[in-house]
Amino acid sequence: MTSFSERIDRAADHKKSRIVLALDPPSGKPGLQDFAAKTISAVEQHVCAIKINFHLILPLSADEISQINRLAHSHGLQSIADIKLNDIENTNQVALDHLIKMGFDAVIANPFIGRTALAALAKNAHRRNAGVIALVYMSHPGASEGYGLEEKGGQPLYKTFLDRATEAGVDGIVVGATQLDILKQVAKQGIPIYSPGVGAQGGDLENAIKSGAAYLMVGRAIVEAEQPAKAAKEMQGRILAISK
Repeated sequence: MTSFSERIDRAADHKKSRIVLALDPPSGKPGLQDFAAKTISAVEQHVCAIKINFHLILPLSADEISQINRLAHSHGLQSIADIKLNDIENTNQVALDHLIKMGFDAVIANPFIGRTALAALAKNAHRRNAGVIALVYMSHPGASEGYGLEEKGGQPLYKTFLDRATEAGVDGIVVGATQLDILKQVAKQGIPIYSPGVGAQGGDLENAIKSGAAYLMVGRAIVEAEQPAKAAKEMQGRILAISK
């Protein structure tokens, strides 16, 4: 079987899109499974993957999540579990087992767990043809209070996380589209960068791509638009224009 990295690259080429749809409904929205299904079906031509966060993972059952993932796969999309996995090796393995059973193709993990635990997670995921994306720098304003902290010797924590991700052989890293200077730095490492934060958080699509983002994780700018398909298509076109 092909790896997650190969599958998402293939999906991106087929769809002519580098957009990962973040299926994050507003708080209190009813009919979550129906919302997810309708949104996926509306925008599937303009995205290459979906990302599911606690907005859906907590309120929906494992069977309902599985149905959403099967729908995504039927449209040629990959599915990423955005739970920022951050625990001991045994617990990480249990979580990975459940996520794979629900049909997820990859999981986002926090390198704070350490080199050994991150490497073990990546090894276990790859053994099952799943992927791991490591969280290197978040997109929200308070990210600097954690990821920007300096260790002894002056190295920022995000650089240590990048080192751990590289050593573990992960399939990608997350760096916020609002962190352009850091995007440019880590892009030199050659690991595919997944960037959230475009739109609602103030990140700029063109600048993120030009700074090294390989994929854009976009949620509210699409799912809360009056016409999600139109919003996704417009972003898809802007990305393609930069790539020419």
